[in-house]
Amino acid sequence: MAVYRAWALATIGRRVVLLTRSNLLQQYHAQIAPDLSEAITVTTYHRWVRDFWRRHFPTDPPCTDEQGWLYDWTEIGRRCILHQVRSDTTLVVDEGQNLPNGFYRLCRILRVDVTVFADERQQIGDEESALSEICHLLDADMNRPALRCNRRSSREIALLAAEFQDPGDAEDPPGRSGGVPTVLSVTSLRDFMAEIARYFTAYPDRTIGIICRSTFALRDVQSRMTGLGLSELTQAYVHNDQYHNTFDFSTRPIRIVTTAGMKGLEFDSVFVPDLDAYSEDPTGVVARLRFSVLCTRAREDLYFAYRGPQEPAIIAGIPTSLLARSQLSGG
Repeated sequence: MAVYRAWALATIGRRVVLLTRSNLLQQYHAQIAPDLSEAITVTTYHRWVRDFWRRHFPTDPPCTDEQGWLYDWTEIGRRCILHQVRSDTTLVVDEGQNLPNGFYRLCRILRVDVTVFADERQQIGDEESALSEICHLLDADMNRPALRCNRRSSREIALLAAEFQDPGDAEDPPGRSGGVPTVLSVTSLRDFMAEIARYFTAYPDRTIGIICRSTFALRDVQSRMTGLGLSELTQAYVHNDQYHNTFDFSTRPIRIVTTAGMKGLEFDSVFVPDLDAYSEDPTGVVARLRFSVLCTRAREDLYFAYRGPQEPAIIAGIPTSLLARSQLSGG
């Protein structure tokens, strides 16, 4: 939706910048946007702030930490007011809840036209913003438009995701039907990887997302896919690894990511190889939100695997009508 909003604004002559917090989501949008309009610039929030500041001031933006990731928004705002800095850029922000209050306060100081897509179901920390805060800081109408329908996933996947949402937050289920998501009891990760390879052979035109809980698990999965002869079709994303921090979404259809980088992405089929790693309190808000997002990365098929003696608690209470159970024996 954010990309299409950016496109619509570009078609009426606006100079549009599409922002994300996530580097991987920025790459995803950047590879889609040129097909719609060359007038859209796609970048990350950090790059935009730094580039903006350096165009107006001969220094890096003031920060409150040594690493340069936490901006001193009070000082940034003070200087912009003092020097009467303005911007004619039109911003479209995707996953806007992931940006801090100070950023939206700066947008108002600069008198920037901003469209924000945000999910109020997400946890809000010190560097994030609630929707009510965003509206207040931008002086925007609190009666904001709400997108209530999941247009990505099949009805069966959306219904499973709704099990991890508060009843008042659940989206309207889509009309498109598909297969029931499945959890597999497996004897080894090797068997599950072999199952993914067989699935890809059966559906070679589908994109496959393998979503891991940790970078350690991601590297293990990537190694096993290489052992299955699929290295030329596989790519893995690790934020702080210079050899694995770039994705090409037009090639290599088997894509391995972590839960930390999955927000905003989508795949035809999703495989979760390490369900045992979801061992936190299954009633906790953070755990349930994460699992809801995890489910809705999939369009057509969704498979989970666990190796323990019993189902992980996060899915143990889900009825078989929403989550099928099966065993995968080693071959």
